[in-house]
Amino acid sequence: VAVFESKEAFGHDGGTKLTITLDQAYNQTEPHNLGHFRLSVTTAASPVPLEGVPQEVAAALAVDAGQRNDAQKKQVGDYFKTVDAEYVKLAKGVTDHEAKGPKFPEDLKAQSVVELPKPRVTNIHLRGDFLAKGDVVEAQTVAALPSLASGGRLPAETQPPDISAGGERKYQGADAPRSPSRLDLAHWLVSPANPLPARVTVNRLWQQHFGRGLVATSDDFGRQGEKPSHPELLDWLASDFASRGWSLKQVHRRMVLTTTYRQSARMRRDLAERDPENILVARQLRRRVESEVIRDLALSASGLFASRVGGPSVRPPQPTEYATITYAGSANWPESKGADRYRRGLYTFFQRTSPYPMLMTFDTPDSNECAVRRTTSNTPLQALTIWNDPAFVEAAQALGSRVVREVPGPTSDEVTRQRARRAFEICLARSPDSREETALVALYHQQLALCSKDAKAATTLLGSQTPSAETPATELAAWISVARAILNLDEFITRE
Repeated sequence: VAVFESKEAFGHDGGTKLTITLDQAYNQTEPHNLGHFRLSVTTAASPVPLEGVPQEVAAALAVDAGQRNDAQKKQVGDYFKTVDAEYVKLAKGVTDHEAKGPKFPEDLKAQSVVELPKPRVTNIHLRGDFLAKGDVVEAQTVAALPSLASGGRLPAETQPPDISAGGERKYQGADAPRSPSRLDLAHWLVSPANPLPARVTVNRLWQQHFGRGLVATSDDFGRQGEKPSHPELLDWLASDFASRGWSLKQVHRRMVLTTTYRQSARMRRDLAERDPENILVARQLRRRVESEVIRDLALSASGLFASRVGGPSVRPPQPTEYATITYAGSANWPESKGADRYRRGLYTFFQRTSPYPMLMTFDTPDSNECAVRRTTSNTPLQALTIWNDPAFVEAAQALGSRVVREVPGPTSDEVTRQRARRAFEICLARSPDSREETALVALYHQQLALCSKDAKAATTLLGSQTPSAETPATELAAWISVARAILNLDEFITRE
């Protein structure tokens, strides 16, 4: 709708003939000109309202766009939302989605931590009896450390060099709080005069990447702990960590890009006696990856891995009889469906009375305790888990199908070797040597012969995988067996 007003009144007593010219200059390939329209004339006084537009909106539109106040802009915007078909469609989608959300009581309140307006009085309990109250105590640090009120500052004569730029909170005179808060404690912890949090953090990250911290006793930085093997390196990493805004990503990046991290893990004879524990970090450490990552590797190799980040915990497959051996059948384990079934191990639901058995087999710490370091064991049960656990069997089935799909063609010696190399490269990120390739091909032929003798067992081994015209069930089952063997290699679960 468009309304055009004349600058001056016009017309004749005997009638007036108006000529309207509409010039449609649309020069695109497909014309989109107006095909049908209506013209009407009125003698109403100015301003003439737009057809169907509320009076207050028309009044706002009559004001120059640059001169409209906030209320007029809101009136125009709100009205436009009601006549814009695409906006109405999108708004309806939002409304419908919100209607499907969970309903909460109006009086429901989220838990939060707030400081008491008047701190409660805390007393020493004589002989541990809370009824026998002794002297009143206040929140403060031990005398050997800087006080909370100082913001972590030490006396000038004992002031150590700063390990970070900025971030220090200072109090002076009457501004010093009588009852320190949690925020005061946080500022005190990350004060430039307190290098311990940064040192402890980077030491644990170093331990994660190299298997041993610069301070071997990563759970004890006190007098009974070991001294750092490289004190200057520890201080530099801590200083760099704090100066970069305590960014964990930056620390990880610095460590993994170093020449030290990228060294070979091959054992060196010249270091066997001189540095058997690799304290000098003259070589990389060969060690098994964490329990959660083991399953992630299998899912990634198989192509089943779901990379979505965040969300609630999931329940991947586990032995069905596991729930029956828990107390009163407390391990109710409804298996997750769809992509949730293949999410990374980090999201696996951890039940205190019946933890996920695969994680415990590979040394996941008990969730009831804080573990600074994980122990690493090597047991036959671990091999049996990767070989027989439903999650790993399903991964092997998908991996066997992936190899056949990515190396198509009728069965021949060359195709068999290409598939063996492809499976090896997917799992171990390197090409097999001639001996390894020959072993895999021999394993395939052995499994193919067994599957050909027992077609029913071969079909069972396929699981949800479907054979094709070029690759019958017996051949696909044989490749699934090869995939199971590769997934069970020590190299597959070991970081070189």
